[in-house]
Amino acid sequence: MAHELEPRRGALRSLGGAVAVALAFGDAPACGQAAGGGDTSGGSESIADNTTVLAESTTSSADTSGGGSSGVAASTSSGAADPSSSGAASSTGDGRSCDATLPDHWIDGTACDDEPAIMVHQADANTVVLRQSLCTSFEGPFMYLLFGDDRVLLEDTGAGGIAIAATVYEVIDQWLAANGKDAIELVVVNSHAHGDHVAGNSQFEGQPNTTVVQPSVAAISEYFGISDWPEQVAQYDLGGRVIDVVPIPGHQDAHIALFDHASGWLLTGDTLYPGRLYIEDFTAYVESMGRLVGAIDPLGVCHVMGTHVEMTDVPGVDFEFGADQHPGEHPLQLGWEHLVELHDAVAAMPSPTYEVHDDFIIYPL
Repeated sequence: MAHELEPRRGALRSLGGAVAVALAFGDAPACGQAAGGGDTSGGSESIADNTTVLAESTTSSADTSGGGSSGVAASTSSGAADPSSSGAASSTGDGRSCDATLPDHWIDGTACDDEPAIMVHQADANTVVLRQSLCTSFEGPFMYLLFGDDRVLLEDTGAGGIAIAATVYEVIDQWLAANGKDAIELVVVNSHAHGDHVAGNSQFEGQPNTTVVQPSVAAISEYFGISDWPEQVAQYDLGGRVIDVVPIPGHQDAHIALFDHASGWLLTGDTLYPGRLYIEDFTAYVESMGRLVGAIDPLGVCHVMGTHVEMTDVPGVDFEFGADQHPGEHPLQLGWEHLVELHDAVAAMPSPTYEVHDDFIIYPL
């Protein structure tokens, strides 16, 4: 989410390395069914140096972000959904189930002596969300791991200074064991090419059963079979789990959105999230918003999921730029109505205009 007016990388604060992650993949349903150039700092650390014990909850939005001296925290959910919780299961307008859960609280940089370098949250049997600690980078980016029967897709690799590859491969090993498989292909793709989303790419390059799609228009187009960028929407099958790949330049020219039909999550990268929406090419951005609204069936969308949180839980109030502590964060997840709100706002602007909304800030550069 780099922009030319302000530096996008902060000094790293020392944290423990990555550790073993215990997730409860258990009896994972088939993926087609509903489910109940970079910095390699830390990349050589062993993920088995310590162990984070999985804490289970009787609600659908468990949070076990405290990890002691560990480098990774794992969280999961089980039991009945609590409708009052931010992570509660729900349904969309067409009645489809939204079973993937989210924690009420992500690691937020307020306890760096205890906070893990990466929080790993199992949203459902085939979906994992990772959040990099604000104690390692004020960007605090989120990353997504989507398992199909044949391939697993990782969106983004973080801002550097963390053992992201070791963590991801450990999660994959646990999924393989739970599903009785020996191997699966990992496909690493970036929401866009800014440094706080690609810094860990090199940790994956040259690894077995791993493909790293370079974050350029040419490489993305070739891999996903997009012959008419940015107008064409491609579909990519992970094996019983189909992802729509939608080009959305504007924040950055190689930006894509991913719509996961299995979870109902629309992954919007830095184009829409609870924070300052930096726009490099305003015309392209407006066109991308129209393309995205037109390409995705809103009745199938459970959540709109970006890659940062910069808003507080007070409507219209963001954290100061570069803040590496986020007490009282806005929830990560947004809804289809926020995408429509953003689309309508930018489409109505006669010229690029800074504009504060309750859940995001339009920030043309």
